[in-house]
Amino acid sequence: MHTRAAVFVVLTSLCASPIFGQAKNVILFIGDGAGVSSLNAASIYAHGEARSLYIQNMPNLALADTSTAKEWVTDGAACASAWATGHKGKNGVMSMSPDAEKDVKDGEIYKTAMEYAMENGLSTGVISNDGVAGAAVSSFYAHSNNRGKAGEIFEQALNPKFGKGPDVIIGTGRKQISAQTLKLGRDLGADIKTAGYAYLDSMTGLAQLDKQSGRVIMLTDDDQFDFAEAVQQAVGRLSQNPKGFLLVAHSDCHTGKTRTSLQRLADLDKAIAATTEQVKANTLVLFTADHSYDLRIKGEKLTETAKASDYKNILSAVSLEDEHTAEEVPLLAAGPGAERVHGYVSNTIVFHLIMQSFGWEKTGDSLSSSGSF
Repeated sequence: MHTRAAVFVVLTSLCASPIFGQAKNVILFIGDGAGVSSLNAASIYAHGEARSLYIQNMPNLALADTSTAKEWVTDGAACASAWATGHKGKNGVMSMSPDAEKDVKDGEIYKTAMEYAMENGLSTGVISNDGVAGAAVSSFYAHSNNRGKAGEIFEQALNPKFGKGPDVIIGTGRKQISAQTLKLGRDLGADIKTAGYAYLDSMTGLAQLDKQSGRVIMLTDDDQFDFAEAVQQAVGRLSQNPKGFLLVAHSDCHTGKTRTSLQRLADLDKAIAATTEQVKANTLVLFTADHSYDLRIKGEKLTETAKASDYKNILSAVSLEDEHTAEEVPLLAAGPGAERVHGYVSNTIVFHLIMQSFGWEKTGDSLSSSGSF
């Protein structure tokens, strides 16, 4: 009887505490402004059919609340901070508690998932075609009460509060960062060299650099650089670390121009498809948006002829109002542990998904406490 009871208790415990897959690596893809309506329009624009993007067919889907600790409508800084730290802050502030005041005082410093990864010996990287010191990615490596201080923010990549800074940094903002660091009395090129990075200004130079060369920064002002190639370069370099890696890759799909925004989403989708198929055996791949906005297909007067082969004419039926909106955004997942993504969740869940994938946080408890279910 005692043996049967013990077996029953063990089986009951296993059923009550599902065992999720653990990943060696995590990649977070961010589509700026890529809400449900934008994905729908991008799918039709690129493929002539709804639900035809790769990300729309990823196996696990949740809808994530994007409100901040103080506002219903988020900006990129507050949302990225929630992903990075598991805490909601307020607009304009990066990875600090909501008592921070812009340009007046700091709040409590919240350690980020990327900083935990650095301290645990994993490789890390960020990519952005809208500024590598922009809030969407820099909230993972920096802390600031003003998202606009690109020079001070980027200097934190080179002189971090925790860990050693990202190993791979690829993206835009070269002139802005250089100018702002100069005003701080710093020499950006010298600081980058002192921190042990190779410093490049183009994807061509990056592709020619030996993958064994270690830490690298590619800064450009060309926001049309090959994003898919940048992801491949980052994954190839970060994969050299047997302990694993964390990569955050952000594409600006909220440009204020309908065609450009939809094309950016289609291009991002291709990059995600290629990467996920390459790494999904041991890598949790996540896709989400910082916020939605009013880009949507409208018009009861549209007829069946509007669904013809010349589907790029859908642009004429798209209504675009550029303000951020407050509704939930998609959170999609594939790879080990993706089954944890479902239902209506808080955007803070992204932090816990990363931490649990690497085994640094107990599965289940924090997801419930973060308001995910």
